[in-house]
Amino acid sequence: MYKLLIADDEAIIRKGLKNVIDWNKLDIEVAGEAEDGEVALKLVETLRPDIILLDICMPFLNGLELIKKIKDIDKNFIIIIITGYDEFEYTHEALKLKVFDYLLKPINKEELKNIIEKALQELSKNNERTSYITWANRQLHENLSSLIENFFNNLITGSIDDLEAKREMDFFRIKLGENIGIIIIKVIEKLNSEVISKKWDSMLLNFAIKNIAYELLQKFKPVYTFTDDENNVIVIVNISNMNKWVNVGTLIEEKFFKYLHYTIVTEQRNVTGGIFKVRAVYKNMVKQISKKIEFKPVVLLAIRFIDNNYYKNDLSLEIISKKFCLSSSYLSKLIKEETGLSFVDYVTSIRIKKAISIMDDPTVKIYQVAELVGYSNQHYFCKAFKKVTGLSPTEYRSG
Repeated sequence: MYKLLIADDEAIIRKGLKNVIDWNKLDIEVAGEAEDGEVALKLVETLRPDIILLDICMPFLNGLELIKKIKDIDKNFIIIIITGYDEFEYTHEALKLKVFDYLLKPINKEELKNIIEKALQELSKNNERTSYITWANRQLHENLSSLIENFFNNLITGSIDDLEAKREMDFFRIKLGENIGIIIIKVIEKLNSEVISKKWDSMLLNFAIKNIAYELLQKFKPVYTFTDDENNVIVIVNISNMNKWVNVGTLIEEKFFKYLHYTIVTEQRNVTGGIFKVRAVYKNMVKQISKKIEFKPVVLLAIRFIDNNYYKNDLSLEIISKKFCLSSSYLSKLIKEETGLSFVDYVTSIRIKKAISIMDDPTVKIYQVAELVGYSNQHYFCKAFKKVTGLSPTEYRSG
């Protein structure tokens, strides 16, 4: 039942409005009466009536001021003003304030009934609109994570332009700064095929990867995870601490293997210049990870070991060969065939890649960078760095 408030300083008019039509038949309850503007405002605040019949000239708080205050409470109240022929100027001002309609004194029963029926139709439309908005908001809330995943997938693949992407980022309240980290994670199916078929499907595995990545990256909030069209799990974060960021991919691989006994590979980059710079980097990363998953299983395991232990200055081909029960010469040959690099060059490339990431933090000294990536000798690190990049670490950083 809808609620009606009658506000008029004349008791006889209030009584007449209450009795002139059968409100119950219209599914309306006369919830309150007010003899002046101040009382009317208090009743509006407490009763929250759907329809307000309001005399344009009221003591203490006149009709125009009252309308403004009522609109401040809720713009959806239906206000029907009661006015006389000599109050046309007030009526004109009230219409500017977007009152629903007006009634001229003396009030005609049929005219009142017609206006009230129009008001009921408007209330019905408002209720439908409110119900739809409530439903839409609920759907948005329930599907928000999926919608954000879809947005990021469209963003990195270039399915939406920058302008549309900015609009969607505002809508979803996505806040990403200038320094962004991206990780691509892939389950190596040929090393896990038996387990995958028996226990897990691909979707469930990706869900587990996202959860582990999210837990490990709490210091890099916000964290966004999604699955791309090639079933890679993508993680995008703001980088706040480069030292903590540089080994995140390795940590994800270790945690995933420890808890679920699955082998995954990762590609990790940091991007300067905002989210729109990620597209080109993403394409290159997908190519790199696609090459990795084509490697022979033993090479995959060997490079995974290298990727996880590159910072140890005693890392050697002999150590890795023993771990996988292979001869050093045979393992070296396999690594060269699959990666195109010798063992030493592959280790060097990984170390320099990590060093470049760390060097984005200007507070880390060059000798500290060298130590963090497995070089006990800064001179040797600088020599290796120049061989790979063509620049010395100092030149690279200053450029």
